[in-house]
Amino acid sequence: MKAFIPYLAFSVIIQLSAVSLSKAQTILSLTAPPQNISVDGSSKDWGDSLRYYNAEKHINYSFANTKDTLYMAVRVIDRSEQTRILRAGITFSINTKGKKKESYSITFPLATNGNASLTGAQIGNGEDSKQDHEALMQAVLTVLRGIKATGFKDIEDEMITTSNTYGIKTAVDYDDKGYLVCEAAIPMQLFHANDALKNEWAFNIKINGLTKPAQSENHEGGGGRGGRGGGG
Repeated sequence: MKAFIPYLAFSVIIQLSAVSLSKAQTILSLTAPPQNISVDGSSKDWGDSLRYYNAEKHINYSFANTKDTLYMAVRVIDRSEQTRILRAGITFSINTKGKKKESYSITFPLATNGNASLTGAQIGNGEDSKQDHEALMQAVLTVLRGIKATGFKDIEDEMITTSNTYGIKTAVDYDDKGYLVCEAAIPMQLFHANDALKNEWAFNIKINGLTKPAQSENHEGGGGRGGRGGGG
């Protein structure tokens, strides 16, 4: 007789926020992910209809877990929000004690070559989903391989790549409708939350925006390059 190991089914507080996105909070229980789920930037594994929806910004999102892994997926319809993500990343924040304050977070996709943003050609122009897909995949393979992992005591350097050895997986891609899909998977052991069944967890989704460098009134010194700034 096989031993039955239940999926973690703790209550979760989800706080969805983004640049120009009103906040919404929901209490729910995580469920098991679809069978044979793959973090590949496709929402088809999720049934092509993510569980939760923000009507204001047309964003679908969902969370799921096994006993070993936490999964997250977001599908972004709005082109301007897609561009924000590809220029400055999307941040998933997690607090294992149900508080709004961030305790763990990952931000992706980020450039690994020191550039703060991508060109329009690298992002795609939104006119042809096939061309967008090809441009994005080229950027993902050559530039957008960075992940910023914050709060994880097992990760020495918070800037890692998609080739990391910690088991964190991320992926972005356009679907056949031209919507941007962002997926992530984080090993549960990285949270060191042995009492997970006893606590509510808080999640936050944030679409980041680029900050513009401040300009000096006397125009001396020039000002630095724009960096990745948090929106919302």
